[in-house]
Order: sequence, then structure tokens, then C-alpha cells
Amino acid sequence: DWFCMEDYHVFSSSNLTDWTDHGVIVSQNSVPWVDSASYSMWAPDCIEKDGKYYFYFPGNQKREFGRGFTIGVAVADHPAGPFVPQAEPIKNVRGIDPCVLMDKDGQAYIYWSMGNIFVTPLKENMLELASETMVVKEMPGKGLKEGPFVFERNGIYYMTYPHVEDKTERLEYAIGDHPLGPFTFAGVIMDEHPSGCWTNHHSIVQFKNTWYIF
Repeated sequence: DWFCMEDYHVFSSSNLTDWTDHGVIVSQNSVPWVDSASYSMWAPDCIEKDGKYYFYFPGNQKREFGRGFTIGVAVADHPAGPFVPQAEPIKNVRGIDPCVLMDKDGQAYIYWSMGNIFVTPLKENMLELASETMVVKEMPGKGLKEGPFVFERNGIYYMTYPHVEDKTERLEYAIGDHPLGPFTFAGVIMDEHPSGCWTNHHSIVQFKNTWYIF
């Protein structure tokens, strides 16, 4: 009765119809700090900076590194890898479902969730937090919020996230004028599914002049 995930693959496509599997890039057995019996390599994100690809992923820690979930980084010179995981997770992060936004001025921000949604600027090395953690505020509704995905379009920052308003997750969004917010609730992207489908984790990406939700 668990979301059983032990590794990550990379797929590529030029048309979103035909896909090539480039194999496993990170597994719970290849990260020094991850408990290899936890099977909880959940929602990740990846971003490019200065020719390097930074892959952010959650994991359950071995006892000697701490307790509970945190977020690590693996680095590569190519989108398909090979990715080399850092020996330790990002310090002072407790949670899952990382998302990294590279703003127009070159500043990167990392978002993650653990009950609430959190945000912090990253240092230039993309491996450390640059300031204290902040809770993303001004988003209404009780119940679990997780899986944040943030993007910018025409000067507006869109905070999109799954939220359990009733029984299972639906996708909602809020908008703001800055990556740190505040964000104002703006509506529902995709409502609960009658099948009872649970984890509606997602991303929203522009590809060849068209926006897609994955």
C-alpha cells in the first residue's frame, strides 16, 4: 500500500509521441544517503545551468544522515547522464517533491512540500540554500498540498500544485509577481477524478510554442 519507486529513468522525444528510454540515471542503491529499502524515490525535477544538469529528487534518509525525507542533487554534463549524486542531501531541507525555477535574472529558487509548500533561493552552486526557508503563503484551503511546480509567463509566476480539497488530489494554481510570492489563489486546473486516482503530480512546460501539462 505504498507508492513504490526505486529509481529514475530519462526519456527523450522530438514529437511527444515517439520516446526513447535512456535508462536509469539515479536509483536508491546509488545514492550514499538514501535508505535503499525505502522505495520512495518520488517526484523529481531537473534544470540546466551553465552546461550542467542538476537533477533534484526526494529520498528517505539512512539513520546516520538524519530522519525522514529530504532532497538530494545529482549532476551531469548531458540530460541523459551519467548523473553523479552528491554524497549528502541539501542541508536544512525536510520534505519531498522538489521543483527548481530559474528566474530571468539568473537566480534559482527551490520549492518543496511537507504539509505546506516551502521556497528558498539557491546559491550559485545550485547545491545549497541561500537563505532561511519560507512558507509559501496566501494559498487557501485545508488539507494536503504537495508536488509544487512553478513557472513564469509574461511576468506572472504560476504556482501549481496538487491539493486534497475533498477526498483525493486535484490540481490548483495561484499567481504572483515574484518567485517568493505572495501567491493569490486563481482556480482549479484539473478536478478530482471519479476513479479515485490519487497522486496527480504534474509539470506545465512550453514545447515548440505550445504549452503542455504532463
